[in-house]
Amino acid sequence: MRWTTEIFPAIGLFTIFGPLPDVHFQKPATTLKLPNAQGVFETHQSVHPVSVIMYKHDLVYLTEDASHDAAIEHINEEAFGPGRFTRAAARIREQGPHDLSLSFICTDNGETIASVRMTPVLAGTVKGHLLGPLAVRPSHKNKGIGRELVRIAVEAARRKGSEAVILVGDPPYYGPLGFEKVAYNALSFPGPVDPHRVLVVPIVEGVHERLKGTIAWRE
Repeated sequence: MRWTTEIFPAIGLFTIFGPLPDVHFQKPATTLKLPNAQGVFETHQSVHPVSVIMYKHDLVYLTEDASHDAAIEHINEEAFGPGRFTRAAARIREQGPHDLSLSFICTDNGETIASVRMTPVLAGTVKGHLLGPLAVRPSHKNKGIGRELVRIAVEAARRKGSEAVILVGDPPYYGPLGFEKVAYNALSFPGPVDPHRVLVVPIVEGVHERLKGTIAWRE
């Protein structure tokens, strides 16, 4: 079965429909003793078909707005716990607001189940965006939702004229999504960070050469 994606950029709405077919199971056979025409009891087995409708995901990707704040806070708390506030990337986000126009959520049947945010930053001389936090509720992991949110956010940043999308994350996960390693210790964060996990999607030419110095929030 193929998943289909419909994109409506004018209203910032992205939908993915994943209808799953009904699956029919059978209960174990039931043994019955029933009399025949002569009054002699004979053994019969009956099979009862049971129709089970598998869960249908109705995933909708939306541009974030203020009404999503409480749900996003819950998702991030569930995913990262209180330690999320001590991370170097979080200290950058504390310096100013994230860009709502480049931040997205995913809902399933109306429930917010995933989120990604983008914060405008100046990294060296690169005017880019810091991606994160990215979080998906445990009930919806391993369905490609996080990757789709990243894809949508990066493409939105590209359309808006961002020079790069930067994050601190695992190269095996983000590498297939277009992220490359930043030169070792090229960027100075406001807190400890593993230099091997600083990644970037360069949108314009010459980004790697200009990613040298501090990274901080920008207007």
